[in-house]
Amino acid sequence: MVNIIIDGNTFKVNKSLTLLKAAEACGITIPSLCGIDGFQHNCDLCDVEIEHRGTIKACRVHPSEGMVVTTISSALIQRRKHALENLLSAPNISCSVPPCQVACPADVDIQSYLHFIATNQPQKAIEVIKKTLPMPLSIGRVCPAFCEAKCQRKLVDGSIAIRQIKRYAADIDLASLQSYTPTKKPTKPQRIAIVGAGPGGLSCGYFLSNEGYNVTVFESMPQAGGWLRYGIPEYRLPKDILDQEIEIMCRNGMAIETNKKLGIDFSLSALQQDYDAVCLAVGASLASEMRYQGTNLDGHYLGVDFLKDQILDKQYVIGKKVAVIGGGNTAIDCARTALRLGADTTLIYRRTRDEMPAELYEIEEAEHEGVKFLFLTNPVENIADENGRVCQVKLETMALGEPDASGRCSPKATGEYIYAEFDTVIAAVSQKTDTRFLNNDTIELPMSRWNTLDTDEQTMYSGVDNIFGIGDFRRGPATAIEAIADGRKAAQAIDANFGGNMEKLYTESFRERNVTRGHLIRPNHVDKLKNVMRSLLSANNTADIETELEHALKQVMRNKMAELNVHERHLSFNEVEKGYTNQAAIDEAKRCLSCGCHEGNNCKLRHYATDYHVDKQLIISGLRPVTA
Repeated sequence: MVNIIIDGNTFKVNKSLTLLKAAEACGITIPSLCGIDGFQHNCDLCDVEIEHRGTIKACRVHPSEGMVVTTISSALIQRRKHALENLLSAPNISCSVPPCQVACPADVDIQSYLHFIATNQPQKAIEVIKKTLPMPLSIGRVCPAFCEAKCQRKLVDGSIAIRQIKRYAADIDLASLQSYTPTKKPTKPQRIAIVGAGPGGLSCGYFLSNEGYNVTVFESMPQAGGWLRYGIPEYRLPKDILDQEIEIMCRNGMAIETNKKLGIDFSLSALQQDYDAVCLAVGASLASEMRYQGTNLDGHYLGVDFLKDQILDKQYVIGKKVAVIGGGNTAIDCARTALRLGADTTLIYRRTRDEMPAELYEIEEAEHEGVKFLFLTNPVENIADENGRVCQVKLETMALGEPDASGRCSPKATGEYIYAEFDTVIAAVSQKTDTRFLNNDTIELPMSRWNTLDTDEQTMYSGVDNIFGIGDFRRGPATAIEAIADGRKAAQAIDANFGGNMEKLYTESFRERNVTRGHLIRPNHVDKLKNVMRSLLSANNTADIETELEHALKQVMRNKMAELNVHERHLSFNEVEKGYTNQAAIDEAKRCLSCGCHEGNNCKLRHYATDYHVDKQLIISGLRPVTA
């Protein structure tokens, strides 16, 4: 053993180790790619300054008595930055984030967890997922799957079923004897209050409790879950699944207090004084009303209230013919729910099918189940029967005009009307945040003209005292995955304020976003594939050919998850999607084209390039860095 000085501190180290390994044993990390395939001892990152010897690679020198080592200096920073620029400029380097991950609001390392599923390692897959997405059981069922829209496999023969594979991994984890829970860090003294137990608030609390903070989540409703519980119907997300997921999220100490309403049971000022940080995740739980004649009649409901009533009291009575107004996911959920309650259901939308903001999958499922659609129409009056209940709706025919701010063609009134018989109308056009909790409070928050909270995009900080805001409260009505993304950012910022070391995400691409897969794209790809396989099987009989063909296509085409048939869905709220078998999930995950860096979010080169502020435009443009 010898005594050496590293960055001003004395350590006793094993002289048989390299200086790189000796420093690591002392808890000092010197940047290095040594030992990683393709770099060996040529990364030029582990250079250190040794007194009287100059700059030397730490992987090529051994400690000696009295050695004085400097691991960080302005000269070393510039040297490493230049080395990284040279490494990233090499033609064989693919330090890119795959397009599926770029599209995911939560930055889930999709390519990595698909690899683990493809190699039958679901436990490792769930560990990757939960680094950024702590609710895969729920999100694997209800996410709009922005990732699949950008999947490069879509250009070949169909996108990978990323959402459903996530759900498979989470289902396997739930069925295991001990569902995955990250190791909790030592307890910290700070107390964190989170208002709202929806996906954003729960996720923020999850990450902070994992870091050792004392976290309390206050929820105004009888149970936690937010929109996942009170807005997503049972046939999409069974509530026993949600309950189990929330229980898993609380295992590191997050406490949830229900039936506690901000502005009534406690004030924002009180939270701000009693807690070290406050995160507002109050959501957008109020329905936006439609203002036209007759909306006060019996039989006229608001979509948010209708869905919430299905979970709570079931006091809303619908008739035999139901009209649902709107074109978003909430409208679709209302229509499919009314259908399951036995009603003849029509969805009325003022634009065309192409302009509907609802997810295409949801629209297709509604059509498949029997929901009727009436496009380019808008209600202008509900007409009452002798008992004061809706019996008819006057609808105005619309025409499409120029695109509006949303990019969709704006609907224009034509002055032409039709009448349709309906005994129930459910208006599901939008939602908003209930901000009445601010009415009698001394705290003033920076609110936008849309009544949403203005926050820093990266930290979720409101700029007021110790208050953060996430999810629909700052975005307006959005998705659960976006709220979860906000929750992690807020947790990261809160932890940083208290000097914590929550794991940082490294999601910057320093090369092209993805490796081109153009050579795989063929318009008649599937037809050619079938013909080739038929020719290979020409000696077999027809039945054998079809059997072998179906088996072969499962290795190539997207595996459709088993679902309840239409008759099984009638008058039933049983979950529609049944889940993947083990082999189906493996086959589907194997379809991944691996468009990004194979190390995923663990790529050390990407970590160093981010930390040393390498100019990614320099690399992406193809320009060579100037020699230092």
